[in-house]
Amino acid sequence: MNIVLNFVPLKSGGGVQVGLDFIEQLRRSGKRHQWFLVATEGTPLSRTQECRHFQVVKRVGNSICSRLWFEYFGCRNLIANLKADLVYTQFGPQWPGASVINIVGCAYSNLFYPEIDFWGGLPFLKRVSRICVDMMRMSRLRRAHHVIFETEDLARRAVSLTGLKSERVSWVKPSISSLVALDKVHAPTRELFEELPLGFKVLLLSTYNPNKNIELLPHIASALNERDPYNDVLFVITLPPRSDNLERIMRAARELGVEKRIVNVGPIQHEGCSEAYRACDLVILPSQLESFSNTIAEAWMMQRPLLISDIDWARSLCGTGAAYFQYRNPQSAAEQILRLRKNNACYRNLVSEGERMLHTYPEPVDRFKQYLEIIEQYGPH
Repeated sequence: MNIVLNFVPLKSGGGVQVGLDFIEQLRRSGKRHQWFLVATEGTPLSRTQECRHFQVVKRVGNSICSRLWFEYFGCRNLIANLKADLVYTQFGPQWPGASVINIVGCAYSNLFYPEIDFWGGLPFLKRVSRICVDMMRMSRLRRAHHVIFETEDLARRAVSLTGLKSERVSWVKPSISSLVALDKVHAPTRELFEELPLGFKVLLLSTYNPNKNIELLPHIASALNERDPYNDVLFVITLPPRSDNLERIMRAARELGVEKRIVNVGPIQHEGCSEAYRACDLVILPSQLESFSNTIAEAWMMQRPLLISDIDWARSLCGTGAAYFQYRNPQSAAEQILRLRKNNACYRNLVSEGERMLHTYPEPVDRFKQYLEIIEQYGPH
């Protein structure tokens, strides 16, 4: 088969890691087919190294106009010239202009949790804009030939809530990225973290998204100020310097008198993620909703305890492999952090439970083979 990979939606964060890992696996286990990558210009995916059965055929400009033009019109000539049999989209909507089979990997969890006011914290105009984008995503999702989710719960909700036919829906359990492992070394990132102040470091490895609730960290730090006998808990974040989001978070930290407890190291290269986990003592994920987050499996792989919002989706993903705090409750989060800071037995037990949970998730090669099996169902027979 000639398979086009639409990785245009993957620009930063965990999605890029998933895309890079997918390419790494197809190099090893996808040799029966020819793979053609379309990616956003300037992203790590657009610079991936080609091989005999894989090549980068198009870099789409990093603007909404460039992307929409290509998705509706520009993709047509590309598909025709490549004699493509199928387009596989990772974490994004299918191409309306593609006349071949469209298979989509979907991570838009908020589309399937109507009970959660996902955009409720945004200003009115931004909220309306996000809702309109969600409507477009759902419309295009319904036109895909097959949709692959990361959890059984999302797949089930997609069928029951949106009318997608069960035979057009699958779910493939996520895996740890092959880019993150205990033996991975990246000197620049290691040196960056060696410059940080001493202390018990709590890592939130993420790009900015309102769903991530990074704004909660100054309030957790303030709650720690009232009860931390060690006075050494630091929060490490990875936002772009001189960004509006970072400035807003740090302004709140200054107002609460906890600016020294929050350290921004800037975006981490994907090759350096292992070093970031290794340099920190605890990983926090205060999200409102995730279909899955690389942070979960990566914390387990790097033997760091995970602290996460106490919401049904989180418990279904993490089980006993995480400590939980009441959603958006800084006092609850501070209590859990101090519990893990003080109690070595509790800390070690949570690491052990995380490792046990990790073994219930597939290896990257096995996950790729599950995707490939679904893709090959739509090939010529």
